[in-house]
Amino acid sequence: MINVLFLHGMAEGTRSLLAKNIRKYLPEGYELYSPDLYIDPEKSFGVIDRYIREYKIDILVGHSLGGFMAQKYREMPKILLNPSLGMSYGYLCRFEMPYKDMRDDDLKRFRFTTPQCRAYKAMEKTEFEGITEREREITIGVFGKKDILTRLSAHRFKKHYKYRTMIPGRHFPTEEVIRDYVVPEIVRLGSKL
Repeated sequence: MINVLFLHGMAEGTRSLLAKNIRKYLPEGYELYSPDLYIDPEKSFGVIDRYIREYKIDILVGHSLGGFMAQKYREMPKILLNPSLGMSYGYLCRFEMPYKDMRDDDLKRFRFTTPQCRAYKAMEKTEFEGITEREREITIGVFGKKDILTRLSAHRFKKHYKYRTMIPGRHFPTEEVIRDYVVPEIVRLGSKL
């Protein structure tokens, strides 16, 4: 069994449509986990660390903010799906908004605060440190050709990693794009384990 951990984006939750579509098309022998993450990076990294340990995670798949978080895990096979590398760029450091997905923790809204923004800015200073040749081999970036939210991330990714795939669409991939591009990349990584 190959265990995959899906890390959702900022306004998403454990019941993300992206997670549902990945789960739908993963072949037999793969199990997908998708926990609720938080805007607070420390809380989210605590959840991710616990899942990696408890469920013996083999592959990370991170979308948007989840891609930023997945990128921090060195020597772990990962797919960064429209990742927000340089997460704090382009965001106001204070806002509040609703989650677009249902969450198991029943939270309805989140606030992005100035201290949280500073925490992300501090992490960005070391965003690309410690990347080894093996890390370049086991990290795949998947970027929507029309994704205006993470356009700079695709260029930043290309400077540090080998495998970048451009896919049709915008920031939130369609079910067909998940089926035809994302799941095959997961299986490709799984075949190397």
